[in-house]
Amino acid sequence: MTEDTLPIPWDQYYARGREKAESLGNRGPLRFDDSGNLVQDILDAYHETGFYVFTDVLSADETAELVGELNALIANAPVSRDNPVDRDGKPSKFAEYFSISEDEPGIVSLVSHTIMLSDAALRTYAHPKILRMAASINGPDFIPFHEAIHYKASHNGLPTRWHQDGRTHWTEDGAALERPDGSGKTHGFNLSVACSPCTPENCLWVIPGSQHQWRLARGGKFPPITEQIGAAVPVLMEPGDCVIVNRSSLHGSYPNRTPNHRMTLLLGYHKRDSAIGTSTTNVHAFVRPGGPEPVTYSKADVLKRARMIPLAIDARRQHYPDETPFEYAGEYTGDATWNEAARAEITAEGNEYWRGDITL
Repeated sequence: MTEDTLPIPWDQYYARGREKAESLGNRGPLRFDDSGNLVQDILDAYHETGFYVFTDVLSADETAELVGELNALIANAPVSRDNPVDRDGKPSKFAEYFSISEDEPGIVSLVSHTIMLSDAALRTYAHPKILRMAASINGPDFIPFHEAIHYKASHNGLPTRWHQDGRTHWTEDGAALERPDGSGKTHGFNLSVACSPCTPENCLWVIPGSQHQWRLARGGKFPPITEQIGAAVPVLMEPGDCVIVNRSSLHGSYPNRTPNHRMTLLLGYHKRDSAIGTSTTNVHAFVRPGGPEPVTYSKADVLKRARMIPLAIDARRQHYPDETPFEYAGEYTGDATWNEAARAEITAEGNEYWRGDITL
């Protein structure tokens, strides 16, 4: 499929996208070598395409527990921006964290800072295979980025424009500072856990290899999401699968016209040395995405935010006592014991953990 043959009927576009996605060679189970690192062929495929789908990462039981809690959160969404009650007339417990359209009733597209709102999400954040994979790519002292639910409603799910998340580590001409092997300054990756089937009609689409050049350099623009792009491929997943997407990759999602919603849990990770001392603009350290606000990340900022990793590990250890927990090698400040005092501390108004989110 080339640009000069487009546009074509959308059902054909989706079918061709599925065929391309299944032939890329960047999907399969998480596999580690004898040293506990991702095997080289996975790393090579990720660095070449800019994303990788890991299948069957979460067990069926953990997936069901996570989906149940996130579905309950979505069901309690406010009916509109100005009316903080849900569709049953009950108060929406976390109304301020929902990104909702101006429609009546409003359409939910995002729920920010999910690991503060769902214990199952907090535990998934500390899944030992996920954290081992993060350490393989971003180093043993990797740090957090941001967490959210991405929700695309059935029938009228909102599109997400084509965009690149990375806004910092580019040359003036838009070349990535990240080298082809993943070394150098990077923008980290978004990890999305599938909480529903993710099909060509409702899922994220990525342009393989697009992480090497910033489209906005020298006055450039992103293509409109109404446009079919021949090189784009869908991120196909089933519940319990995960995908990592380089935050420099060009990606977006089309409107969902199907009867099936799409829900993913976003968990992001950075290299520590890509954050400390970096000056940029932050759009994530807000109740809902906002800003952009100028910021320079100090070591103290980064170590405070890194505390959420060992806290989540301890929360998971308590829930899964027979599982071997991941051992985080990075520095952090604060206590790493998960209890009600820790919950109160990270959710205290004006001092919520997400105020340290790290946009790069």
